Amino acid sequence: MVDQVSQMALETIRNLLVEEVKFLSNVGGEVEEVQMELNTIHSFLKDVDTRPERYDSYVRKWVADLKKGSSNSANDEHLQLRQTYAHQVEEHFVGMDKDIACLVSLASDVRTNRVISIYGMGGLGKTTLARKIYQNKEVQRNFEARAWVCVSQQFNAKSVLQQVLKQLVPDERNGQLANMEQNELPAFPIIDIDCKILLTTRDEKIASEEYPYRLDCLTEDQGWELLQKIALLKDHSQGFKNDELRQREAIGREMVRKCGRLPLAISVIGGSLRHKQTLSEWDKVNKNIDLYLKFGEGVGKDQRVKEEQGSRETLRDVAERYLSELAFRCMVQVKLPDYSSAYKKFESCRLHDLMRDLCLSKGEEEGFLKVIDSEEATHYFPPNCNIPRLAFHLDDAHHFRAINFNEREKLKHMRSLLILRKGEDRLSLRFVSKDRVTNLNKFKFLRILILEFCAFEDGMSLSLLSEVAKLVHLRYLSSYGCDVEELPLSICNLPYLHTLNLEMYSSYIKLPNMICKMKRLRHLFLKAFESLNGEKLRLDGLNELETLAGFNSKHGCAADIPKLTKLRKLDASVYDSESLLIIANHISNNESQLLRETNLLIVTRSRTWELSPSLLRKLFMSHSLVTLTVFGPIISCNLPCYEPGFCKNLIQLSLVRFEIEEDVMETFGKFPMLKSLSLLRKSFPTEMMCHANAFPQLKRLSLDGLSNLEKWRVDEGAMPNLSELEIGNCMKLEMMPDGLRHITTLQELTIFGMPKEFEDKLGVVNGDNGQDYDKICHIPSILIR
Repeated sequence: MVDQVSQMALETIRNLLVEEVKFLSNVGGEVEEVQMELNTIHSFLKDVDTRPERYDSYVRKWVADLKKGSSNSANDEHLQLRQTYAHQVEEHFVGMDKDIACLVSLASDVRTNRVISIYGMGGLGKTTLARKIYQNKEVQRNFEARAWVCVSQQFNAKSVLQQVLKQLVPDERNGQLANMEQNELPAFPIIDIDCKILLTTRDEKIASEEYPYRLDCLTEDQGWELLQKIALLKDHSQGFKNDELRQREAIGREMVRKCGRLPLAISVIGGSLRHKQTLSEWDKVNKNIDLYLKFGEGVGKDQRVKEEQGSRETLRDVAERYLSELAFRCMVQVKLPDYSSAYKKFESCRLHDLMRDLCLSKGEEEGFLKVIDSEEATHYFPPNCNIPRLAFHLDDAHHFRAINFNEREKLKHMRSLLILRKGEDRLSLRFVSKDRVTNLNKFKFLRILILEFCAFEDGMSLSLLSEVAKLVHLRYLSSYGCDVEELPLSICNLPYLHTLNLEMYSSYIKLPNMICKMKRLRHLFLKAFESLNGEKLRLDGLNELETLAGFNSKHGCAADIPKLTKLRKLDASVYDSESLLIIANHISNNESQLLRETNLLIVTRSRTWELSPSLLRKLFMSHSLVTLTVFGPIISCNLPCYEPGFCKNLIQLSLVRFEIEEDVMETFGKFPMLKSLSLLRKSFPTEMMCHANAFPQLKRLSLDGLSNLEKWRVDEGAMPNLSELEIGNCMKLEMMPDGLRHITTLQELTIFGMPKEFEDKLGVVNGDNGQDYDKICHIPSILIR
């Protein structure tokens, strides 16, 4: 026990120190010295435990007390968790029909097999099965009395016997049991009278005494049935289409196999899935099943937020779990995105005013953080401020701000500095020092620097960022919305930078072609950029990169993207067929399972550029493709034949300036997660058809400038979740589809640029309802312009 306690302490302290030393310099010797001392303490405690005769009574007592700080409470908690009761009811029970029939027969036969032992590994449901036998009506008819008792490894014989007798003897005699000694409590007379003992154990040796009954795992079918009952509640098939049910079952059965068909493990995973509705969420649990089995939702309130990272999890995933738990406990308010994905679960989060005030007050009281709002801000660095994390929230009323570097001694403790604006305009910001030269040397321990929507006076942006490059411990740098036009080469030498946000206000930012040297960079956010030396920006070497946003093939090397082996999110604009083929091959590659979200914009300038069916098939087969926008002109494009698994996570699809002869609704309507579809400004076929099961998740549909469209048919049951519909500049469209009357979720209808006769059919003219009025009159908001 001493070995376990001291080893745990040693590992915890060592891990904390090693993590900290990554971002501090010149302390390696100190860490090794502390580790040596911890090893010495560990060896000492172990020696006292194994050879107590070598030490005096004081040391032995101290070690004994240490054991009781660790063992008693742990044992008490463990015993409480392991306690079982006869009256418990298993809510979700599957399988074991043959086991129940066999054991009921054995238990009912009072002449043989006095002791029946159900044995097997933990989590199989041995106690659940024993309870089914104990509560069985046929078994109860064969015995005058019954008793249920939990016997742990550290059991007390007297207590166990007392519990049995309390259930067997009349109530008036129960009071006598407390005063009886252990030798006065009777043993079980199993020879002369009808008596059975049914016990459960993991130990096969214990079970082998008389009649051992081995319990096996569930079959795969039973495991999938159990998972459905827990994860999908009663009507587990309601609301899911056949294709989605098949995909969900495939993922579910894979999870059952990974759980070893063990009921307890399946139940834990089912609890984690109960509030996860999308296929992508099920897939995420499947890929990180080891983590969910240890700390999944539903395991227990004290283990639901753990700072532990799954084998396929990033720190972002861990943070998302934290945020989910805080939102679940109503401690934060989260805003869900219009179209969530496997990677983007939340749009933003905020605190209630009272909670924010409490957190800020506590943060300042503990010397952790201070937030300076416009009302209390001055033109200079706040006096007497030794709090290591400062956040300035400035609005438009305080247009000019300056931070004074004269009091440099106050700055050496800074770890985080955030300057944020509340309004819409950029802040005019000046960094002031005694000699009007920016100097950030005193920020030597700064890890986070965020300057958002700032306009630097006197052209100081380049010199300021050159000074920022001296902050060797910086991990997060954001100049979002600033007027920076060039990034100095020295920034690329920051050794520990994890996040670099260069989504600038200026039209283009010029980047040194050395960003690939930032070996620890995990998140890179770009907007409009070009390389200083005129070559395409290189990305190879960014082996830790997880997020690449704002990439474009005009100024970036697309061939480097497949080399980013840890990439989780890719936002890319593609302007040439060669780059598109590289990216399409990469995102459709089954080995690239770490890539979770791809947002792709394809822009063609040449009428000769062809999007072939084989290339589109590669895009459609990508599990990570979430949004796809194509700007033509695209001439005579043909779609690939639909295959199961096409676009299983595609949420948003926009096609602009396309010429296509086939009915795209036939293919797009089968995309299981599609929520937004826009078909704009080109010729599509004369007729379009939405079948009864088409577009199960679609919420927004926009049809604009479809010059050939004459007829549009919508069957009942199609688009059951549609809420927004736009129809414009479809000059040949004869009438609204009759099936719209069945879409009760439709909230907004916008009509624009349509012929007057079409519009007249939708309204009331001279007191008479138009031909299409009844199809749309249930829609709350109708705008015709």
